[in-house]
Amino acid sequence: MATETVTISSTYRFMQRISYVLSGVYSSKLNPIYYLGAITVFLLIIDVISGVYLFLFYNVDPKGAYQSVEAISATLIGSIMRGVHRYSSDGLILFAVLHMLHMILTDRFRLFRWVAWVSGVATLLIFIVIGMSGYLLVWDERSQLTGLLTAKFFSVVPIFGHALMSAFLGTDVKNLGGLFRILLFGHIAVTILLVFTLWIHVMRISRPRLFPPRYLMILLTIYTLAIALIFPARSDPPADLGKVPFGMSLDWFYLTGFPLFKVLPLSLNWATFLGFFGLLTVFPWLIKGRRNPPAKVVEERCEGCKQCFEDCPYEAIYMKRVSEKEEKAFVIEDKCAGCGICVASCNYSASLIPTVPHEEILKEVERQRPELLLFRCPFGAEVKDREGVMVYTLPCAGALNTVWIRDFLKHAGGVMLISCDGPDCYFREGVEWTEERFLGRRRPRLLKNIERGRVRLVEMPNVADVNSEVDRFLEELRENRVPKDVTIVSKSRLNPVLAPAILFLPFLSFYPLTTHRINFYPTDKALVVMTFKYRSSPVKKAKTTYSKLKHMQAIKNIAIERSPIDVVLLMDGKPLLKKRYNPRGMRRDSSIYVYEEFMIKPGKHNFELRVVETAHPEKVKKFSLNSLLKPATSLAVTYNEEKGFFVLGVR
Repeated sequence: MATETVTISSTYRFMQRISYVLSGVYSSKLNPIYYLGAITVFLLIIDVISGVYLFLFYNVDPKGAYQSVEAISATLIGSIMRGVHRYSSDGLILFAVLHMLHMILTDRFRLFRWVAWVSGVATLLIFIVIGMSGYLLVWDERSQLTGLLTAKFFSVVPIFGHALMSAFLGTDVKNLGGLFRILLFGHIAVTILLVFTLWIHVMRISRPRLFPPRYLMILLTIYTLAIALIFPARSDPPADLGKVPFGMSLDWFYLTGFPLFKVLPLSLNWATFLGFFGLLTVFPWLIKGRRNPPAKVVEERCEGCKQCFEDCPYEAIYMKRVSEKEEKAFVIEDKCAGCGICVASCNYSASLIPTVPHEEILKEVERQRPELLLFRCPFGAEVKDREGVMVYTLPCAGALNTVWIRDFLKHAGGVMLISCDGPDCYFREGVEWTEERFLGRRRPRLLKNIERGRVRLVEMPNVADVNSEVDRFLEELRENRVPKDVTIVSKSRLNPVLAPAILFLPFLSFYPLTTHRINFYPTDKALVVMTFKYRSSPVKKAKTTYSKLKHMQAIKNIAIERSPIDVVLLMDGKPLLKKRYNPRGMRRDSSIYVYEEFMIKPGKHNFELRVVETAHPEKVKKFSLNSLLKPATSLAVTYNEEKGFFVLGVR
């Protein structure tokens, strides 16, 4: 009779099993699975508030950054706020990923929802960028190694090269100080950018759930404070520009991909990164599926009451002025989810959708006169065939117009509506609007001149067994002992012991998953690092005059191209490196940055380094060193224009 609607998938059914069990603990209205996105936003707010407090006492200079962080941690309030900042950051990543998985498993990321999905992927990336920049600002060994590995990752991109790596090892503290200021500005600016991406994320949604229920917010706040008190956030040892840390405490929430640096070359790391987030971005278009037909408005019937406009969950209806005194509703088909909620909003039969053939259903009810007329949404519990029961599947529970109930009850003993589990409504607000209409809190209300007890709303997902509820209602109808008002059957009890305990479990994972130490270099080897900035001699110079204005003319000739350099490094007489380095910049007129690492066997070794400017072979820089290297130690060779080459130290 009706056009076929979108049906439930196996992954959705799997998710319903988990969700419905938790609804038995939290009640349907407080089930945290239904508020994963809102929980993420709430933890973000906690994160921002605690971050503002820490910023007030933070020293952006790398020479004093670590000490300022330790000074903050030395006070009780500072330690709590630092812990809250760290663990709320970890929490928002955890719940953001869970929210994403929930959307995938429940098929809420495709078709009319693609804008929310793509902006959600962008928001997740921003979360990661903010977290990583925050770790760098602590300036401990974790910060230094995180920065160094990230710089290696970006060194594949020609615009960066070795310049970033040199900032995290060597003597150029000014360069690092400038980078710190950029990081702090970026940390704040990107956080502000989140407001924009979150706005895009919800811009096609009417009345988005930005905050979870008060009960969950109280628990989340208490648990974040509790973890911060029980497991204070600690720094790794302070960073040292003279050595390379072999390992660090890895935060698995933000630095998940870093262990890949140990096993994959940088090119494959880039392929993995771009492939993963690229796949996530285009994921909505990779899976085909059926879409409900869109609704339409019969303009001649529309009275301009705006109820469908107010009820639409996806802002797919707009009001258009057709005369000086009159407005009409119109549907934006690209945004329309085909839920039929607008059909149930209209008292004048102006909103129509093929999946809700009201007149055909009424004729069939008049002909069969069933004991029970039962409507269900595709994601609600299924009903066994039985005599005296007529079953119709609507696109959403919210598509049943309460005004029709009067006509149905003239020919049927009772009307039952089976919906999703409360806030888990596939179309967001269908169950909520149905409850309010049946209880007389929202237009169009259930008419008062009917036997309201003959109407029942059952909120049970597809994985639940609703047959006992159907039998019970049939028995009540046959024995004429129905209640006086509409009955709503749902999971409404909160377990005061299990509910807080289950939500606390994710918080217990924060400390071990942020303090797990991992080595990025083999500890049975020694590390030799060559890192320096070299400004070679010009091979071409521009004239001093760039402008007719005297005050805008250069005092000296300006280099517009510099000489490449050849670098040779020998260990015990055998070559470790023979390589040519070109100046940076499109015109090759900037300084040369060199960064190379060599894993060697521990022991006493003789090193010889030679740097030759190819355009001026007479300009040669030489350096030699005998050094005893122990396992898990690093030797850093750098360069200073005044001192020449020297060793920062063997640590």
